[in-house]
Amino acid sequence: MIGGIVIAAVAVAAVAIAISSGGGHKGGLAKGTAATQTVSQVQSLLQGIPQDGTRLGNPKAPVTMTYYGDLECPVCQAFTLNGFKELVSKDVRNGKVQVVYKALQTATRDQQTFQLQQVAALAAGQQQRFWNYAELFYHEQGQEDSGYVTESYLDSLAQQVPGLNVNTWRNDRNASSLGSQINSDANQAAAVGANATPTLVIKGPKGQAQPVSGDIPYNSLQQTIQSVS
Repeated sequence: MIGGIVIAAVAVAAVAIAISSGGGHKGGLAKGTAATQTVSQVQSLLQGIPQDGTRLGNPKAPVTMTYYGDLECPVCQAFTLNGFKELVSKDVRNGKVQVVYKALQTATRDQQTFQLQQVAALAAGQQQRFWNYAELFYHEQGQEDSGYVTESYLDSLAQQVPGLNVNTWRNDRNASSLGSQINSDANQAAAVGANATPTLVIKGPKGQAQPVSGDIPYNSLQQTIQSVS
């Protein structure tokens, strides 16, 4: 295992900062001009990068980062808007890193709600737009434990995803295979010892780095990527 006591320490500190600063305690579903700006930001980040289900990036990229996340997790939101954004803009876009997202329930209190939201994102992935949906969800997180994740919220996010056939998306949400995928993700999380979100497992030609959790800054991600490349 190649890995990072220093990175782990940074992760712990980052989690504490994210929690103390309120994490995702802002915003909620964007409307009007705010929605247009948010959609544009997400589209700019992802446009031209290949997607396949929950995979983002070139499938032949030498380094794979498995991202265990919960869409209601405020620390995941902080990571998505900071270190992850830079990772996508640089290393994923240039074909060095591919990212695979896996669902892990942590922040979401209700199991049924967790299933609903993860299936909604996976259904978008059936049209190669998982990451558009997930990014919009993180950008438009509501107040934690406020019960903001409703059918209306999930449907409104789908309508914001450019190019998504919303009627097809609604039908795809009924596929039992998507629920099975979530269960499989949970089993894989347990196998690698992931019990917090985000947990990141980075693997490359030189091996697999020690899993790290929290709002990891880009420079720390870059060091880990270099260590396994």
